Amino acid sequence: MVGIRLLVTGAGGFCGLHACRYFARQGFDVVGVLRTTDDPRAAVLRHVGAAAEGCELTDRHEVERLIARVRPDWILHLAGLSSAGPSWREPARYMEANVMAAVYLLEAARREKGGDFRFAAAGSMLRFDWPADGGAPRLPHPYSLSKTLLTAVVRSWHHLYGTAAIVAEPANLIGPGPSMGLPALIAAHIRALRRARLVGAPDPAPFRLSSLVERRDYVDVRDAVKAYALLLERGEPGGVYPIASGRQRTLGEVAAAYERAAGFRVEWLIGDSDAPSPPPADASALRALGWRPEIPFALSVADTLDDDAGSVAWFMRSDGG
Repeated sequence: MVGIRLLVTGAGGFCGLHACRYFARQGFDVVGVLRTTDDPRAAVLRHVGAAAEGCELTDRHEVERLIARVRPDWILHLAGLSSAGPSWREPARYMEANVMAAVYLLEAARREKGGDFRFAAAGSMLRFDWPADGGAPRLPHPYSLSKTLLTAVVRSWHHLYGTAAIVAEPANLIGPGPSMGLPALIAAHIRALRRARLVGAPDPAPFRLSSLVERRDYVDVRDAVKAYALLLERGEPGGVYPIASGRQRTLGEVAAAYERAAGFRVEWLIGDSDAPSPPPADASALRALGWRPEIPFALSVADTLDDDAGSVAWFMRSDGG
């Protein structure tokens, strides 16, 4: 929308780059936030039509200066730490990045803009709900705690200050770009297989899947960005909106889809994980606003196999991807 200044944190990440590209093409005045403007991805942001700002989001004073410079109308907060494993070793760092950064952004914007801004944060379906009986929660990891507290912060700023703030909880994202998700890792493995076979080199070691039966919901990152746009415009303040396709796929189905797209058999090393699959997410509130996933899973898979799909090079092509 022409005239709306949008601040995107985490702009150098997988979803952030897609968001900057999409919103710039829609006529928004997009400002992407990187840790420093020396980051090579600043050039990528400029290529897709966004400006680049540097800010350490865990530094309250830097955030205040950022908001004073940009004075955004909308804030899409995608920055944060997203790997559960390392959160066991660095729980405080996860609280700073996933909780306090949101506090600093919300409060700086509130002081600078009053109530004249909208805010959407990327939460996680791995957050937990507090037991109704008041007992101690059974936390899977500190990452889950950080995302649970993020959700509490965002909703509380709406309750306490009337801030038009919401939380979106995306399912597993798939699509071209610099991702570390399972689809991207499988795609990188298949690209390595292709290269090895072209030059007659030995195949890389088999790709390890934790099992064939675990189920996950996958949403193309480009569809997720459109969901963020809709939620920033029309989402109910204080709300929590899962972004999900409504279709769960086993890891075996994902592996088979990649073999079909590659056009050759892939050797897999299958583990015996009995980890429970997450329950299906209820995206009915988002669908009620008119959102539907548009990109078929097979096309998402094929796009991740593009030669440039595993890096920012996908965004730098003359057609912008």
